[in-house]
Parts: sequence; C-alpha cells; structure tokens
Amino acid sequence: MRWRPVTRPPEDPVDDGRLVAPRPLFVRALDAASIATACLAIYVTVAGPVVLLRYGEFTLPSNPFLFFVCASLVAIRHAARPRPALSTVVAARWARIEARPHAAAAIRAFVSTRLMVFVVAYFAVVTIGFPPRPVGFTLSSDPLANLPARYDAGWYADIARSGYSWDEQFERQRNIAFFPALPILMRPVGSFFGANAPTLQRERRVLRMLWGGVVVSLAAFAWALYYVSRLGGLLSGTAAATAAPLLLASYPFAIFFSAPYTESLFLLGCAGAFYHFHRQHWVRASAWGLLVGLTRPNGCLTSVALAMLAVQQVWPVFRASRATPAAWLTPLARRLLVASMPGVAMLIFTAYLYYLSGIWFLWARIQGTWGRTWGTRPLEQGWEWLTTEGVMQVSAGVPFDVLNTLAVLFMLVMLVPILRRLGAAYAMFVLLNLVPPIFAGGALSMGRITSTLFPAFLALAALLPARAVPAWAAAFAIMQGLIAALFFTWREIF
Repeated sequence: MRWRPVTRPPEDPVDDGRLVAPRPLFVRALDAASIATACLAIYVTVAGPVVLLRYGEFTLPSNPFLFFVCASLVAIRHAARPRPALSTVVAARWARIEARPHAAAAIRAFVSTRLMVFVVAYFAVVTIGFPPRPVGFTLSSDPLANLPARYDAGWYADIARSGYSWDEQFERQRNIAFFPALPILMRPVGSFFGANAPTLQRERRVLRMLWGGVVVSLAAFAWALYYVSRLGGLLSGTAAATAAPLLLASYPFAIFFSAPYTESLFLLGCAGAFYHFHRQHWVRASAWGLLVGLTRPNGCLTSVALAMLAVQQVWPVFRASRATPAAWLTPLARRLLVASMPGVAMLIFTAYLYYLSGIWFLWARIQGTWGRTWGTRPLEQGWEWLTTEGVMQVSAGVPFDVLNTLAVLFMLVMLVPILRRLGAAYAMFVLLNLVPPIFAGGALSMGRITSTLFPAFLALAALLPARAVPAWAAAFAIMQGLIAALFFTWREIF
C-alpha cells in the first residue's frame, strides 16, 4: 500500500499559529481597532488623557470608556467571525516574526528589558527618592513624565530646540561639546509631540522634546539589536545570534538605551557599519559610518577598527598576488574610503564649529569642563586607594566609581575571547573605546561607554553554552535594575 500524506482542504483554517484562513476586511478592521483602543487605554493610564501634537491638542476618552469600547469590538468581532480567533491571528503574526530569527531575537531582547527599565525607574523615584542635594533640573512634578529629564539629556534637548551657541568662554560647560546626530533626530520627533507648540510652557516643551529623544533611542536600540544578531550569525553561528542581543539588552549599564542619550545611535551606527562592511555593502556601510562620526566624540576612532578590518579582508589577496597590485590595491582603497567615514563626519562637525566660533576642534577643547583631562592621575589615585584602604573600603567610599570600574574590568577580560573569536579589528574597536576615556577621566562614564561595545557580547554569546545564557541574562538584569534606580534618582552613576 502506497503512503500518501493527508492534507487539509484549502478552506479549512489551521489554528496552529502558523497558518490562518483569510479574514474579511471588516474582521481585519475590527481586530486593528480593538488593538488600537487597548493601546490608547494603556496610554491614558500611564500619561493621562491629553495629547498635544504639532497640529493641535485633543483629549482622549476616559479609561473605563476605552476598555468598554475595546471589549465591545472584540465581542462583535468574535460574534461575526469566531474563527480564526484573535489569539490565533496574533500567534500567526508572531510565527511570521519567528521565521526571521534575527528579528525575533532582537524583539525578544527589546521587549523583555525596555519596559522594566521604566518600571524600575518610576518606582525608584517614588520610593527611594532623590538625594538631599539639589538635583540637576526638574521639568514636571509628575515622576513618570519627568523620567527623561536627567543629566546630559538637557543639553541634547537644548540643541534640538535652539541649535549650537558659543560665547567664547572655555571656563563653563557649553552645548558645543555634544555631537549633532541625536538632536537632529530629536527635533522632528519632538515637534510631532508638540515640543514647539507656542501655547505650552517652556518646561513642558523641553520635556516633550526629551520624550522625542526617548523614542529615537528606543527605535535605534531595537534596530541595533537586529544588527547585533545578524553579526552574531555571520561571525559565530546561530547560537550567538540568538543570545547576543539578550545579553547586551540585559547588561547592567544598558539602561542608557532607554534615555535620550547617544548610546543607542552609536551602537546602531557601529553594528550597522561593521555588518555591511562584512557584506561589502559599501553605500550602507558608509552611511552608518557617517552616523557614528556625528553621534559622539569617540566615534571617529571607529575608522581605525574598520581600516584594520579592511586590511584583514584584502590581506589574502595581497599575499596571493603581490606582483599585480591592481588585484588588491583597488579593493583596499575602496574599503579604506568607506572606513574613513566616521572620521570624515567628525571633520564635518569640526568645520561647522569652526564656522560658528573660528576655533578648530572646539568640541575637544571644551571637554575639560566636564572633568576630562588627559593624564594618569585617575589610575594612580585608584591604585593608591586599593593598596592603602582595601577593596571593601573603596567600594563604600566611592561606590559609583567602583561600579564603572567593574564594567571596564569585564571588557578587559573579554578582550582575549574577542580577539580569538572575532578578530583583531573587533578587539581594536573595544580598546579604542576604553583606553582614551580612561586616561581622560578615569572611571567617569565608563559604564555607559562599555554598554555600546557589542563585540564583547558577541564573544560572550559564542563562549556560553545555551543553558547558561538565561542565568547570565538574569544576573545582568538584576544589576541593571540597580543601575536604573541609581541613575533615575540622580545618583552620580553616569
């Protein structure tokens, strides 16, 4: 007897999350409306009913009304078309995402970590509270609405709203120290949220601009996790592609990816540049390189790591055809041109500031007002503390410096696996982002600097067995909760 597979009739819906029967247009409209109404109800719960956009202000209905409408839409939809159920449709949509493993890995890591950062931040503010000393600035009495108003975020909002300014004073902090990529993207998003509404108080306009920055950071971080997964699959295999985004998103200092800071954009630009460099997508690699150079001062150093990767890629051709320079010289020149884009972007911004002030490298000269001066004094002082007082006393005396230093030590330990598994270019990328800031400011801001060093998480994902990844992610996440509580309650963990 010949075996034949049993197949379902084509009109039979399959409710297994992978295949559903086609839905009529009115059913799809009801599904979309019910989901949208539920999202609006959640928004009203969190942020209140008033929505101020660029083109006007309007007030949403109350929470009970929105939940009633949502329940009514779901009931009408299921009475009209019980199969496929809405849960089956959602499962089918997720199955489509699962069919793209890199997107699924990025979404899992993003969803499982980003919401909890805001939850921890809010409850830290309302329970632990702020330190006795005055905080930097407050834009709203609502602790949830005021969450983005922290430390350097105010500088980015100022640039997004008013641009750069220079009063010829090197003694005070000025916004010219901050690179333009984030403010440029904040401006249209903040404007959409009503940041330029003339009827709104200044503090409220600034706050809406900062929430625009949060949206930019979250979107960039989600995209960056996708690139990290793609790089993991390209360099280390499927297991690393799945684990690396989760390890990075749960890293203790990954809280800065939820703030209007440059970490998300820098991570996205670097991961995108390296990925497309490997795939020889030169236009896209150049575009991401330009973003890196316009995002933060150390972005230009990425050109060195990309140049090393260029040499590594061309070296086999060079060894095989030394007598014919054209075989390797043209590919090398093309790669070096693409690798130079972060440095070119830095020079473009430098030239703009020169046009504004008449001073070359003004952004570098003003860094000293943030406590960044070149030298070995921070290292010498740290060594003196350890040898005279011991680890526990130092931890009690300067706990924030110790936490930032632990992040540096973790990256230094990961250098050997990075070198062995990913190559010298990636190890150089990590070193270039570690060494100059250490000699310029010691432990200052080193935690958030390490959060963008994606090669460490690619190497860690390649090293760990699959069963160990959840334990590492959980340990990282516990510390991330601590860092979030410290940062959002204005402790100097920056």
